[in-house]
Amino acid sequence: MEYDIGNKVIVVTGAGRGLGRALALGLAREGARVAVLTSDKDEADETNSALRSITDSEHVLTLCVDVSDEDQVREAAHAVDQRWGQIDGLVNNAAVMPAMTPVVDLDVEVFRRVIDVNLIGCFLTTKHFAPVMIRGGGGRIVYISSMIGVQANPGQTAYGASKAGVTLLSNVVHRELADEGIRTVALAPGLTDTPGMRAIASDDYIARVAATYPGGRIGHAEDIVAFVAFLCSNAAQHLSGTLLPIRPVTG
Repeated sequence: MEYDIGNKVIVVTGAGRGLGRALALGLAREGARVAVLTSDKDEADETNSALRSITDSEHVLTLCVDVSDEDQVREAAHAVDQRWGQIDGLVNNAAVMPAMTPVVDLDVEVFRRVIDVNLIGCFLTTKHFAPVMIRGGGGRIVYISSMIGVQANPGQTAYGASKAGVTLLSNVVHRELADEGIRTVALAPGLTDTPGMRAIASDDYIARVAATYPGGRIGHAEDIVAFVAFLCSNAAQHLSGTLLPIRPVTG
């Protein structure tokens, strides 16, 4: 089995902080060449500095990109192609998670923004990065979905709908592009300790969820990094078009 991802070119969206940054750093530690996409320049600079402390500058490309803007995504795909001439993996992680709000109180503009970034962003990156991957013989697309897209959570209408869409998008892309060498997987983490989650969830809510998990803790970013590194390796070539929950079984 070949678990090595050394020198593979892997694009990570939403890599400015939290899970996205952990993914970029974890993949770089395993020897991958990493293209970081994030919409915030300061966060891009911070991630870039962190990456350059653990890998050669030739293995890092940092781009400020709003994944909901097709022109910016198209230019980013061209930039990665120009830099390395290949793309072996795409990790669709970019997402926004608004505060929990009852559906009758949810502002439509908040709903639209969540769909734009979380779902349309995945569509646009797939549309523009997949052709480069196909030209090189194929590759892996990982869609970071969520258990909230599988099991409805009150107060998270927009986020849950967007992640359910991401899961189905992964399956459709598998069915369309499998013969072109594109393998897809949607990962559905349970509650995971990231700055974004901490910004909207109370300590009491986190403690209540953790108490339902064997071991008594919620997920950590590193739990997901390990899955993504495996999926981007050649050892996972037969795994495609499926949804993988990343949380302990409860009940």
